[in-house]
Amino acid sequence: MNTQRLIDSTVLIHPPMKHFWLFLFLLGSLASLPAQSIFDSLYTVAGAEVYFDFGKADLRPDASRTLDSVVAGIREDARSLRIRITAHTDSIGSPAANERLSKRRAEALRDDLIRRGLSGAAIEIVPFGERRPAASNATEEGRQQNRRATLDIVAAVPMASLSGQIKDRDSGKGVQSMLTFRSRTREDSTMTDSVGFYHVRLPKDSVVKITAVAPDYFFQTMTMRIFGSPELYKKYKLSPNIELPPAKAGETAVLRDLFFVGDQDILLRVSQPELPKILKFMQINPDLKVEIAGHINGPGLVMEAEPLWRQSLSERRAKLVYDYLLKNGIPAERMTYKGYMNTQMLFPQPKTAQEAEQNRRVEIRVTGKGE
Repeated sequence: MNTQRLIDSTVLIHPPMKHFWLFLFLLGSLASLPAQSIFDSLYTVAGAEVYFDFGKADLRPDASRTLDSVVAGIREDARSLRIRITAHTDSIGSPAANERLSKRRAEALRDDLIRRGLSGAAIEIVPFGERRPAASNATEEGRQQNRRATLDIVAAVPMASLSGQIKDRDSGKGVQSMLTFRSRTREDSTMTDSVGFYHVRLPKDSVVKITAVAPDYFFQTMTMRIFGSPELYKKYKLSPNIELPPAKAGETAVLRDLFFVGDQDILLRVSQPELPKILKFMQINPDLKVEIAGHINGPGLVMEAEPLWRQSLSERRAKLVYDYLLKNGIPAERMTYKGYMNTQMLFPQPKTAQEAEQNRRVEIRVTGKGE
């Protein structure tokens, strides 16, 4: 069996409950994700603020220019855009009175937008009173910043369902996993059920990179266009299922997104974010021991005839990853590194720049498990 497998993109984790500390680590990862969720059918595309005088809900003259701009933006695509108005006050007066005042401010904005030709059905108002100050109420300057209403322009995104299963590559059994979904502008994560099934809603016609991660497995990524009909996946022979190779002794993972400058041990800029993902792989598999293997692209190259620096290039590429992991807390006894020069090229006679790029690579091979 060919034990060489491909890995690319992100490492996040979803451990079984027996790995409780890893579960806590996952919660921290989720907390760091952007508040905007890829599963939402609405997302904010623009915003504006309007300010009010003390105790007043009347629109000031300077609000007119702001509202002109808002209306002009919405009229370009009025059918898919919505407005959410949140209104606020300073802390002078009772909370109940300030709640009513913020509601009147929101209604004043809504009514003005309706007079300008927008549909009231497309406007939502949320009064917060004094509960969400933007600045300290201890000064007049701060109180003035709190006498405000915020207009968020949101777009409705057509959504489509995607369902699949994460499986063990060897046994075909479902694997409970953490899934990350990344499009060009947004990202979010979800957890499968106990046997690896997932069901999500994603923006229709978007291209999404889906990464599956679980302890004791190499992480895997696929890129998929989100169609509106399940029949289209069958037509184009696309499967939403992902197979995870077990991270066991003898298995090798090619770090596909770790690219180097030709003839150098310098990572391309696009590959800089990949190092933290390799670190997370080592962190969520704390009992694994690995060899970090470096390779170069050298078809027809006679190594004995080349300068010493070229012979050591593959080793220096492996050591770059080794040093990064060591610096970030992975014990030296869990790792070795070795350069294989051009003896194990994926493409012995590369025909394209992409094939040559894949020859310049680093791999992680599991050599065993610790206590």
